[in-house]
Amino acid sequence: MTNNRIHEPSDLVQSSSSMDPNERWGVILLCHGSQRGTSSAECSCAWETEGNLSPTTPFWCRNCPSTPQGLRDAVSLLGDELGKDKAEVVLSCLEFIEPHPDEAVRILTNQGFKKLIIMPYLLGHGKHATLELDEVLEDLKTQTPGADIFLSDGFGSDERLANLVIDRVQSLEASRINTPSESNPTGVLLVKAGTKTQYDDCSWMVDLGEIVENKLGKSYAVSIAQSHYGDPTMDAAAAILIDKRNVGSIMCVPYLFFPGLILQRNVIGGLEKLRTQYPDIPITVTPPLGVDDRLVSVAADRIREVWAQ
Repeated sequence: MTNNRIHEPSDLVQSSSSMDPNERWGVILLCHGSQRGTSSAECSCAWETEGNLSPTTPFWCRNCPSTPQGLRDAVSLLGDELGKDKAEVVLSCLEFIEPHPDEAVRILTNQGFKKLIIMPYLLGHGKHATLELDEVLEDLKTQTPGADIFLSDGFGSDERLANLVIDRVQSLEASRINTPSESNPTGVLLVKAGTKTQYDDCSWMVDLGEIVENKLGKSYAVSIAQSHYGDPTMDAAAAILIDKRNVGSIMCVPYLFFPGLILQRNVIGGLEKLRTQYPDIPITVTPPLGVDDRLVSVAADRIREVWAQ
């Protein structure tokens, strides 16, 4: 597994200011760390032979950024949002991409930081964000008795995230070949990475979907799904849109940060099955979320909530 790790020390920490670290917070932006997307060659767009693209390959899926670079960009934006006079931001991942949480804590404590916040930069509330993260936090506190380590809330449902989803929907409007009649709404299939239902009941995503639908208006119908593992499935969500909401077409919004294995295998693979099942319903897919100021703004607010306690 060592060969899959990426460790670039010069990119791990934002440039320090001259302030006493005891007056500032150490912030750990904790991500999952994908085993795919560590280079453009591992992005989902590179799995298609040049000049022989599948008709289901999204038009936007070319020359996609790597996951590590995208995460470093998020760290840089978060450092700017919080202010260098208040925080030092470190990237950390649970898997594959270094530094791992214990290493990130060590980086900050070696610089003299005594107050640390872990912000789970994870889009769902699954095993990584609940059971695994609780275990990580307990271990870190035991290993680092000289530091106060806090855990912020994750993303959850937020109007800014709904606006980001809406932007992805609107990014496809001009490229749509098939436009549904005025009597049929456009379906929006919002798909997150799969998590077993026992870890995430997706209630936060139901709330997010309702915000998106209310903002889009009566011409749209929104249904949420998971790419694999748990409920609601993509099949069930699509059936709601087609059979109950009577949509004329479907736009799938992958609620993922970057292109990669889950997008290609689970999301786009699931859409191909839906196209076979519903040949008369045009189905398109938007870009994933990527690196966006609104994501960073929500993360910064979650951190400020801890500061205010």
